[in-house]
Amino acid sequence: MKEEGLTLVLIVDRDNDIGEKAKLETPIVGADKVIEAGKALLMADPEEADGNAIFGGIKVYNELSKQERCEVAVVGGDKDSTLRADTKIRKELAKLKEMLNYKDVVLVSDGVEDEAVVPIILSYAPVRSIVRIVVKHSMNIEESYIVLGKYLKMAIFDSRYSKYFLGVPGLVLLVYAFLYMTPFSNIAGYLIALIIGLAFIVRGFNLDNAVSQMRRSPYFTVKFLSVISSLLIILIGAIKTVEVVVASPMFQQLSVARLQAIGGLAGVVIITLEPYVWVAVGLQLIVNMAIASRRSRAALLRELSLLLSLTLFYLPFYYVGFLLINPEVSAIPLVTIILGVLAIAIIVIYYIIFDYLRTKNEPS
Repeated sequence: MKEEGLTLVLIVDRDNDIGEKAKLETPIVGADKVIEAGKALLMADPEEADGNAIFGGIKVYNELSKQERCEVAVVGGDKDSTLRADTKIRKELAKLKEMLNYKDVVLVSDGVEDEAVVPIILSYAPVRSIVRIVVKHSMNIEESYIVLGKYLKMAIFDSRYSKYFLGVPGLVLLVYAFLYMTPFSNIAGYLIALIIGLAFIVRGFNLDNAVSQMRRSPYFTVKFLSVISSLLIILIGAIKTVEVVVASPMFQQLSVARLQAIGGLAGVVIITLEPYVWVAVGLQLIVNMAIASRRSRAALLRELSLLLSLTLFYLPFYYVGFLLINPEVSAIPLVTIILGVLAIAIIVIYYIIFDYLRTKNEPS
């Protein structure tokens, strides 16, 4: 005959160690059968925490049975799938409800994973208490392992993270191994530093997402080639600038007149690098103008204004470098000041007009 309103002492084995290791079917009901199941599980694996949880459940059952009617049972899940595990546990709880008609549950758990089934239990009866059986490790350590495991799984199987967690180290090892077998083994360290540095730059400045968004544009090829061309121009300019700086007499005077020499070197950098930067940026603006001409006049006007300002800024910027190299020159040519003011005025006027037109076109 079915018991009325008893308390169920429930031991949950969510990953089904009792089925995998002890080869027992769940649910297992009754103190004697549960004790035999616990012995079988610990005989199969003496270090299994679920075995200790089973005997912890028997202890709770023995104490509770002195005060009220109760029963003890073990339910098992699935080791390969959380979804299958929870579905199986739900079916076994329904079966126990039919057999025992329990009014509430005392859950005996060996960790946070088994306690995740509490919402399933609540669909059949309230949970009076949760008894944690902590044997080999603390709950905080187990939680840390679970979180760490999730992040490791993301780093290995999620393509957004695996390309950095596995791809970059793999590429580094591959390059190092390849160079080690060639006469260029002495530069292996520099190339590895270059690869790691590029990976940091790409992720740090979100360049991979920027390229991904650019690929959606019909002008991706043109933009990509223009960006690469501009970067190459700036790189060539930087290399040329270093050569000029090292060859400059002021580089040799650093220990003699440090402040003046540093100012002079800054001027050499500006004058040498400026043409390359201006050409690179100008190339980008011209490409953007060609694309903007097919979209809107406002975008075309913006790129044209920036290109004109860039052209006008060339001489004032050059003269800054000239003054740093020749501090004895105090007079600033009037044309330089006029060009600088015009360049700033063009940008300011454009944004004033743009803001006016945007405000005018907004619905009131």
